[in-house]
Amino acid sequence: MWFNDGIWWGNLWDTASSDFHIFRFNASTSSWADTGVATETRANTHHDVLWDGKTLHVASYRFVNDGLPAEPNYPSTMRRYSYDPGTKKYSLLSSTKINDHRVETLSIDKDSTGRVWATWQQGNRIYLNVTGTDGKTWGTPFAHPSSLSNVSVDDNSAVIAFDGKMGVMWSRQVGDSTDGMYWSYHVDGASKTTWSTPVAAVKGYRSGDDHMNLKWLDSSGGRVFAAIKTSFTSASQPLIQLLALSGTTWSAHTIATVAECPNRVIVLIDESTQRLRTFATYPKPSGTTNAGVCTSSGGAIYEKSTALDTISFTTTKTARIVDADQYVNNVTSTKQNLNASARGTGNSGLLVLADVNATSRYWHFYSP
Repeated sequence: MWFNDGIWWGNLWDTASSDFHIFRFNASTSSWADTGVATETRANTHHDVLWDGKTLHVASYRFVNDGLPAEPNYPSTMRRYSYDPGTKKYSLLSSTKINDHRVETLSIDKDSTGRVWATWQQGNRIYLNVTGTDGKTWGTPFAHPSSLSNVSVDDNSAVIAFDGKMGVMWSRQVGDSTDGMYWSYHVDGASKTTWSTPVAAVKGYRSGDDHMNLKWLDSSGGRVFAAIKTSFTSASQPLIQLLALSGTTWSAHTIATVAECPNRVIVLIDESTQRLRTFATYPKPSGTTNAGVCTSSGGAIYEKSTALDTISFTTTKTARIVDADQYVNNVTSTKQNLNASARGTGNSGLLVLADVNATSRYWHFYSP
């Protein structure tokens, strides 16, 4: 999803046409309307969406199941769209190939020179690709140069633009003391293969898992936040954490423990209230079918938040999306910071989206 021109938008599956379209959210009626603009005709594709203030970028890739290797001959594609505020319509500008593999995850972001970066895991290595400064012409994919980017088949990565740099975070689950979540950055304008020596944001056996969601507090310079999952199994250990970068130092903060059974976490920065708002799947509340059951199939979407400057999550959480009969999972929202006047999201409010697999329905929660 993304916020533009005072409106929330989504890249959603349309059951009538069996492809993906741009939908417009009506805040007054809390409903979605199909704009009819297609973003992908292939089913079983996953997407990452970036609105840069002028151009919409939709990266789509054929999905390979968790724990299976990337497969060649399945192109990942980036489509670019312009926006007309008069008609409130998006129009296709170009469609280009990012890579030629079916992968589990792929994320994109745009640096200060206009180049769009992408990252994914392929052949047990963390891979990257980048466009020219035109933002559309992709080069040749390459592996991150560090030996620490040699990972397991279950690992993933994500990119984020911050403070004149492009950062990449990846999980490493090789079963030893080098397990963790690793961070490296590229200075905008440098050679595409010149990356900083990776540092571990967290490190140690079972300290990493292949879930991560990144945000940048752009008013701060170098403050980056990552909501991540671990592979810990003891009830009191953290299962989802908030990793915070300040300067060159990472700190780790527990969002929820193994006993709370969280999964699929994201983080949003609410600039108006100076809070970090995290959303994840937790067991369903009382009074619903399968209440309290801890399962990877889903549950309900809850929010936990904290002040930006004093990060501390309590066990208190607030239900945001609940289906009384079915499991809800896979919460998502925008790459943008909420209510950020300098970045075009002033008065955006909050919108998160999730899915119910059993009924093939999207569910959302909106708060102005």
